[in-house]
Amino acid sequence: TEEANGINFVKSQNADVVALQELTDISHSKLRGLAQGWNHNYSELLKTSGFSVGLTSRWPIQVIERRISGMHHGYLHAKVNNVHYFTVHLSPFKWQVRQNELDIVLSKVRPLRDAGEKVIVLGDFNAHSIDDKAWIDAHPTLLQSYRNSDAAHGHVQNLKNGAFDYGALDKCFDTGLSDVTKKFLGNQAKDRLSYPTAVFGDKVTPPKRGERIYYILCSKNLYKDVISSTIITQGIVNR
Repeated sequence: TEEANGINFVKSQNADVVALQELTDISHSKLRGLAQGWNHNYSELLKTSGFSVGLTSRWPIQVIERRISGMHHGYLHAKVNNVHYFTVHLSPFKWQVRQNELDIVLSKVRPLRDAGEKVIVLGDFNAHSIDDKAWIDAHPTLLQSYRNSDAAHGHVQNLKNGAFDYGALDKCFDTGLSDVTKKFLGNQAKDRLSYPTAVFGDKVTPPKRGERIYYILCSKNLYKDVISSTIITQGIVNR
């Protein structure tokens, strides 16, 4: 089944901590059962309705904050093995809302940074990084599709003055967070996309064009220890 395939894939990664986004029809017991399938005995959810985020781990999870107020979807702040994790899912509809949401998140990150704590902010940012600008500029149909969407839907304003907004990720970089993939991404467009997957096509062939909107950002005292980072686009993750 798809669920079994997903569990087996996560298990094959042998991860210590797993962050999840867009969890729907989920419960604490459901996530607990999934996590046990990849040998994680600890799991926590942001919420059980709408689009939730979650965290699973080999080690105990200390939940510090479940924040929904003032957020489109919300975030989960938890501490695992002396590392603070902010699992986020920012607004998919408005650039200004995304920036406002990050203002909230980063207001919690800065005191931790100043105290020398280890911090990871990760998840679905629905935003673009200035580091990808060259590849985005070489994909003009992407900008046009955003313009069409903004024009067609009154509740959507993803573009700032008709152009991509890089300000959300810039706020993170200005706070001292680093993109863990920065040293490892290839120089082809297909190496720099995390959306869409083949689920929108034949469910087999990875797209060669798309965008990167999912990120793992970490404090500098963790970034020095990053030895590998890959956006997986092959195999079961496409289905």
